[in-house]
Amino acid sequence: MSNVGEIICAPITPNGFSAISVIRLSGKGCIELVAKHFSQSRKLLALSSHRLIFGTFYSESGEAIDEVLISVFREPNSYTGEDCLEISCHGNPNLVYNIIQTLLLSCRMAKPGEFTLRAFLNGKMDLSQAEAVNDLIQAQASKAEKAALMQLKGKLSNYLQELLNRITELRIRFELAIDFADQDLPMPDINLMKQELMDIIKTAEELKSTGEQGIKIREGIKICLTGAPNVGKSSLFNALLQHNRAIVTPHPGTTRDYLEECLSLNGFPIVIYDTAGLREAKDDIEKEGIAKSYELMQRADLILYLVEAKQIANLELELPELIKLSTIPPELQSKTLIVFSKADLMEENSPKISSGIYCSVKKENGLQALTKAILNRLMLSDELLTKPIIINNRHLAALSKCINSLHQADLSLKENLGFEFIAFELISASNALEEILGIITTDDLLDKIFSEFCIGK
Repeated sequence: MSNVGEIICAPITPNGFSAISVIRLSGKGCIELVAKHFSQSRKLLALSSHRLIFGTFYSESGEAIDEVLISVFREPNSYTGEDCLEISCHGNPNLVYNIIQTLLLSCRMAKPGEFTLRAFLNGKMDLSQAEAVNDLIQAQASKAEKAALMQLKGKLSNYLQELLNRITELRIRFELAIDFADQDLPMPDINLMKQELMDIIKTAEELKSTGEQGIKIREGIKICLTGAPNVGKSSLFNALLQHNRAIVTPHPGTTRDYLEECLSLNGFPIVIYDTAGLREAKDDIEKEGIAKSYELMQRADLILYLVEAKQIANLELELPELIKLSTIPPELQSKTLIVFSKADLMEENSPKISSGIYCSVKKENGLQALTKAILNRLMLSDELLTKPIIINNRHLAALSKCINSLHQADLSLKENLGFEFIAFELISASNALEEILGIITTDDLLDKIFSEFCIGK
């Protein structure tokens, strides 16, 4: 971890030519530092928090660099909890460079995520909220943004803190029971304590159950398009993206290597793969492409196996039979959806499989049934974002540790191992939740988390 007593600075807008650029400083003395190079130095030093002042910024030699607007945020009412200042200048990279070089004579450049790290260390947010800052910046769809914003606003933190308080209160009751036993006092109601433990386990497991969907919302849901050559995979890929990314021709085997793109499906982030058609390979290149297709299926959250609708119109088959007849390996069939493509080419009175998913890239709303089926299969709905949700692998791992300790406490209680064993497991459960909130943490963990942030945040 860096010396948090130093003044730090960094540009907080992207590099390049623009209307304005903004440079942020934080740390005790940052206002005085900037005042030395500012035409309105006295007014700046006297300025109260959350106020703006306009003037000229000068180099160390006294040469005017630019006219700037300075925003002042005094401790503790700033993003970092320290004195903080933002310089808005004209968006010329050379001007930004010259201002920063002048500042760096008296401070240092901020490291990735260091402003948010200071906000955490100064109690402006807990660790899960700090992580949500980066998630919000990196979010690639509206539902991912909403999930990150909920976490940033403390919905998950408050829920975890309440759970932590319940575990702590129960642990204290078991510790008191140890004292009661030593002093031959009437024992507390063990049945009530056992019921509370079971309720806590249920609450923790309900939160954990949101983790799989939450992480998909944060990282993107991986969907693999597969099937025989020329069944419409690339056309569907382009239609979902709403632009022509994949080459579409009537010749089988056009797609040799896979294509990968990100999109938003009803606000949920999707990573979609268009793969080589599954058939007996004609050459080594196609063979390699088909091998890659099977590899992507293994990694995918959902496989869409395309079959031309008109090919199955007169076959008396149901979906389970079609899946078994497909080229999808048996171990992957549970996460496979059969999709009947090119439905617009079916004759008007052709029979349809009642539970089948028919799609057409030519018809208006031709992908509506497919979109609904994908969301249903992955159990993704707007309701998921109305309650606390785990969206981070670190949080999910720590919550799993907590649940394991709670189950061990329950086992100790059932086997009458002694209240001290139960209390020990409840302490372990509390520690796991405190890891999420950052009450218990290590410098290495903080360095790892904040190194993933951009400089300036």
